[in-house]
Amino acid sequence: MKTKNILICVSGLTPQIVTETLFCLSVKEKIPIDEIYVLTTARGREVILGRDKHPATPKTPLKKELENLCKQYKLKKPLFQENDDHIIVAKEESIELPDIRSDKDNILFPNKVCEFLRLKTSDPRNILFCSITGGRKSMSVHLANALSIFAREKDRLVHVLTKEEHEFKGFYPQTKAEIKDLELSDIPFVRLRSLLSAELKGKELLKSNFDEIVRFTQAQLKSLSPSNKMILEMERRELRFGNDRITLEPMEFLFYYFFVDSKLRGLSNISVQQFTSDETRNQFIEYFQVYYENYHIKQKTWYKKGFSKEDFRSKRSKVNLKIKELIEDDDISSNYLIDVNRKYGESTYYIKADKDRFIIK
Repeated sequence: MKTKNILICVSGLTPQIVTETLFCLSVKEKIPIDEIYVLTTARGREVILGRDKHPATPKTPLKKELENLCKQYKLKKPLFQENDDHIIVAKEESIELPDIRSDKDNILFPNKVCEFLRLKTSDPRNILFCSITGGRKSMSVHLANALSIFAREKDRLVHVLTKEEHEFKGFYPQTKAEIKDLELSDIPFVRLRSLLSAELKGKELLKSNFDEIVRFTQAQLKSLSPSNKMILEMERRELRFGNDRITLEPMEFLFYYFFVDSKLRGLSNISVQQFTSDETRNQFIEYFQVYYENYHIKQKTWYKKGFSKEDFRSKRSKVNLKIKELIEDDDISSNYLIDVNRKYGESTYYIKADKDRFIIK
């Protein structure tokens, strides 16, 4: 499978960082770059096109300087067009983002970065080199955060360093001293893609904004803590989670155990019809005989007639309330509640947490 090396930069008023990063990768590290993309603002695009009127910004288009660099150092010219595909500006409806200053800007820009990286990392042939040297600090942070969510193993986060006297004099080094002082630093970052691998393929997460993905990822991290295990103390009828515990009535405890036991046996989704069956009634009779033989059940209505739909709704509600008392963090408790897959006439009930999150004692 032929790979494509893609350089992605954030840029504000100094597009020189694009050519400097390209120089470090292509000349110093001998990594040919196939495509270049720049994430910027409306004014940043004018600077990239050489049309900004401020005397301190360059008047030569970035594309021309990229061509000059490739010609001087005999590099393959990467694909870079002066269009919206390669110069990417965040927009609200049809209005482009002029700068990254307000809280609102700091929602629109990361959403655009997130959308773009999600697209580029969906192709296994692409290897990303993301440079955070340019733009406002918040722009660099947004690119780094988005890469942390979407990056694969070979994707890199980089930063170009040079001596102060060489900064912004030209688009790329011209002397041996400038070449020597220009360095590319790799920035270590945490790759979270494995936590989201299944969800990244789902429709909901593909439509999600960056802040929604951050909240989802945070919830996933919480749930993966080694201490986050539900311990069922059968004899004491206790649910233990971390240092906290709660005691349930025998039927409530066995109701929850029924769902955990079903999950451990590979029966994750239980319908109300299954719960009200004679098979489930017999299963509970066996539970009581094994764990609570002194508990008198023969006079109970369910022992004679089986469980009703109302029994199911009532017990599920009481058990879920007690689990919420036990685990106050909603992100974590949601994994241990008896949840529902709603479907008209065919709803099923299950516990989200993986099997290895439960210990039966």
